[in-house]
Amino acid sequence: MKNRKKPIGIIITISIILLLTIMTLLGWAYYNSKLDLIQYDDGSKEIDTSTSYAIDNDELDIADLPDAPEDVDASGGIEILEGDIYHDDNVVNILLLGTDERTDEFNENARADSIMVMSLNTKEHTIKLISIERGIGVPVPGRNDDWITHTFRYGGAALTMQTVRDCFKLDVNRYIRVNFNAFKEGISAIGGIDIELTPAEAEYINNAARQDSSKEIQRVSAGQQHLNGATALTYARIRKIDSDWKRIERQRTVIQAAINQVKNSDIFTLNALADAILPMVQTNLTKAEITRLMLEVPAFLSEGSKMEQMTIPTYETCWNSVGVDGRKMIGVDFEANAQILKTFFYDIS
Repeated sequence: MKNRKKPIGIIITISIILLLTIMTLLGWAYYNSKLDLIQYDDGSKEIDTSTSYAIDNDELDIADLPDAPEDVDASGGIEILEGDIYHDDNVVNILLLGTDERTDEFNENARADSIMVMSLNTKEHTIKLISIERGIGVPVPGRNDDWITHTFRYGGAALTMQTVRDCFKLDVNRYIRVNFNAFKEGISAIGGIDIELTPAEAEYINNAARQDSSKEIQRVSAGQQHLNGATALTYARIRKIDSDWKRIERQRTVIQAAINQVKNSDIFTLNALADAILPMVQTNLTKAEITRLMLEVPAFLSEGSKMEQMTIPTYETCWNSVGVDGRKMIGVDFEANAQILKTFFYDIS
């Protein structure tokens, strides 16, 4: 009997190992199929700022800023900040770009309507998020000084990342790009988000709803509201009732609300989210880098976790400026803001 039971035990053990192996392979195949949906940037595109684009002289809705300090020439001629870029092996900084296409497809003439940097500390499992004001005046190779939002139109994500590195001495070499449509579809895929609206914000959204021929934008009231994708996008772009500074605060509010919603999502919702969003994502992160970060996600989304947030530049370190072509810009003390970012991201004074 003993000799007969031993082969049976071996067969059962081998069967279990085979079953687990098959399940692992199927799981990896499923995961890899999701990664294949993403549009990967291999960095082969060269920066070319020689082409002239017809860029509208957009309004810059900002709070009243002081005049430039006496020792600063506010008429342009911005110089690259000198100094080294600080690096920490435990910190991954990713540039988040929201471009202004309203279709599923990306195009070369888009602008980065939203520019943020998400800092992930893989040792402490903390998330920090900064918004970069789109109207900051920056140097553009071979061109006049211009808004940082326009660097994307001149040279894509590579030029925007280079500008952030040069001006703020921030260690950022990876980016993720989505556009307005991906933003809207992503919020809808997770079932919407909860946002606390002021009376002025609610009135603005309702005015937009009355003009919305697609009827996707909801009618809302002041107080906490559950917003669908189209309504969340409208909320995130509000600036006329106050300023561009408040608009980028709203964008971060939407990101935090989306993270809160995803924490409570089931596997079917997450699958629907992946299918809806990943084809509309562009990044220079590799599959291996994404996988390493995905393994850290549970720790980053642990109960009670919340992002620390701020806007760059700070009010005390910027001023009214005008470019050589007459465009109103935000002048910035880049050295001061580089130090502020170093302290914020790395807790180093």
